[in-house]
Amino acid sequence: MSVHVLRRWGAALTGAVLAAGVLGGGVARAVGGSDPVPDGAYGFTARVVFGGDRACTGVLVDQDWLLTAKSCVSDGVGPVVRGAPGKPTSAVIGRTDLTGTAGQERAVVAVVPHPDRNLVLARLSAPVTDVAPVGLADTAPGVSETVMVAGYGRTATEWVPDRLHAAAFTVEDVAAATVGVVGASAGATVCRGDAGGPVFRDVEGASVLVAVSSTSWQKGCLGETETRDGATATRVDDLGAWVGEQIADVQIFGVLDDGRLTYSVIDSATGELRADRESAASLGFVPKAMATLNEDTILVTDPDGKMHRVDVTGTDPLTFTATWVMSGWSPYDRLTYDGYGSLYGILDNGELRRRTLTTEKPSSAEHISRGTVIGTGFGLRAITSPGAGRILGNASGGRLLSYTIHGSGAEAWSRDDLAASGWSAPTQLLSPGGGHYYARTSSGRLDRYRDVNPFDGSGSDIQSFPNDPVSSSGWDQILLSARPWTALVSVYGVNSDGRISYTALDPVTGAKVASTVSEQTLGFTPKALATLNSDTLLVTTETGSLHRVDITGTQPLTFTRTAERLGGGWTHDLLVYDGHGSLFGRAGGKWLRYTVTKAKPANPATDLINGTTIVSSGFGVPTLAATGEGRLLATTNAGALIAYTAVGTNDWSRADLATSGWGNATALFSPGGGLYYRRDGNGVVTGYLDTSPFNGSGTDITPYTPTGTTSSGWDPILSAQPYNSWPDNTRRW
Repeated sequence: MSVHVLRRWGAALTGAVLAAGVLGGGVARAVGGSDPVPDGAYGFTARVVFGGDRACTGVLVDQDWLLTAKSCVSDGVGPVVRGAPGKPTSAVIGRTDLTGTAGQERAVVAVVPHPDRNLVLARLSAPVTDVAPVGLADTAPGVSETVMVAGYGRTATEWVPDRLHAAAFTVEDVAAATVGVVGASAGATVCRGDAGGPVFRDVEGASVLVAVSSTSWQKGCLGETETRDGATATRVDDLGAWVGEQIADVQIFGVLDDGRLTYSVIDSATGELRADRESAASLGFVPKAMATLNEDTILVTDPDGKMHRVDVTGTDPLTFTATWVMSGWSPYDRLTYDGYGSLYGILDNGELRRRTLTTEKPSSAEHISRGTVIGTGFGLRAITSPGAGRILGNASGGRLLSYTIHGSGAEAWSRDDLAASGWSAPTQLLSPGGGHYYARTSSGRLDRYRDVNPFDGSGSDIQSFPNDPVSSSGWDQILLSARPWTALVSVYGVNSDGRISYTALDPVTGAKVASTVSEQTLGFTPKALATLNSDTLLVTTETGSLHRVDITGTQPLTFTRTAERLGGGWTHDLLVYDGHGSLFGRAGGKWLRYTVTKAKPANPATDLINGTTIVSSGFGVPTLAATGEGRLLATTNAGALIAYTAVGTNDWSRADLATSGWGNATALFSPGGGLYYRRDGNGVVTGYLDTSPFNGSGTDITPYTPTGTTSSGWDPILSAQPYNSWPDNTRRW
């Protein structure tokens, strides 16, 4: 690196500190000395705001990911670490004119810093599908090459421009990790707020990212007196493999026969293997069964029945530590984890058991508790979990079987046969969720499959890619386990002012992951609410109208609703959806059911059909929740907790789970899986876990971890997205 480049690090571009709504300006003519960017040009450029008071620039490199400077998301106290940003961070992508409404707004929910460069990947709260990401260059910039630099930073005349600006720069020098640039025309410079912005070249009419802005002398920027010229950018042309690995969404851990750990990363959309590594160290014990809990936590048993927690401390190189957790696991031959708190194991006698995890890193037996015997006769060769309360396995004759697990008792589980043959070869089955399946054969081949709707009980829509496997050989691990796409308990709410709220709860710890409230209102006073899937709500009004609300983003929370009502006569004051096609409601003391035929109903006559009166009068429960297919949970004014099973007209059953203790409930909601949440008159939501929700008993209902109390201030009308709903875009990397 030249002395000239080293000196430039004296003036960091960490982004100007902004007072929102105080500073502003007209059309900018600069990254000092440039022409305004035409509307729609360089749409991959993003304006990033960290903590509400610092702004810089970023660049869209994938529909879910931005690249920006690490210094843009630094709080100045400690290093930027992988995970949630240190302060609330948001981005506007594809909005050339910041006073307009073009482009997309997203929250940044996670950051992945580069270990050695002023560079960070920022994952967005939802994909950006209408702006094309920029591709990464695969050749280094050359001295004297002309590149473009774009940004939203300060100009020669404005502190906070309203418009994206860009200029041509000349490459002065190239180092291993950086590139020095200087304005190709008089006055062109890089200013505060441009950090993280794209430095790109044109290749056959397409922009290709070479680097991102990092530091500058800021000559010519408003308020600066520096006379030295030039800027430094962080190279990305050699980081294609690193970026590809970080944004790929399937992680698989394995154990070789010598006890060494393996780590593989796959892009689910293409099946491309982005990383494949082996540890230098071995576990130090003979592995028998394994289950991956999250990105850095694995549970592995040994033949002596000891359960070990393996903490992954690094993936490049692959390093780890192993800690003994508990004993008593000798009979378990196979393990899998569903990402929602349930660890499943099949014993050597074919018995299936479930344990509940109450922490992301269990360290003792109390953290892997609530043992439940599900049933016997589970003679599966390999198992994986494709979602909450789900097990996928292959059995004799090449059958592919899907199980839904409820707990103990007569209705402990149900089974769907997805394929009658053709699945004899797999010795390992893997699924992160989302309908993506992977099958390893004894020859070391890893095939991939896509189940378009993994919760419909049918295998007719499973797509295979026999000519495009992940790998045709080389998968020689004795154990394999996919990291589950750990999902969330997604809760929507409405208040009397018509604003919608969204809260995401961690299904393992019960902690809040996200909490947002919409700025816009419904335009009417809401009465009842049901969540159909990740982006569709049904809401009734005080005047008996039914509207569909389409969620367009959760961070920030935005939505559209049908301008005209779907229908009239919807006087329901309670409304719930069971995730299996049935919408239940209460109106005038009647208990009603409708069949939902579309993910987004548009016409009740065709999309909300088969109206059935389960109970014709006297159904006066104050709260109602759906806990599974045809299953409801309710409280009474006297404080009882009741479970209902609906079959048809005047055909239903009831089980009293508790005779007292629930009288203060003003709202009740459940995603399924035995998780119940109640809101009291003070706006406090408390969580509970029912280990066997369909056994007709409430003796196994316990307050949910850590204390059962989630928080206060919840809306009076609440609804959880059912675990079984599809499509589901709530996955987390």
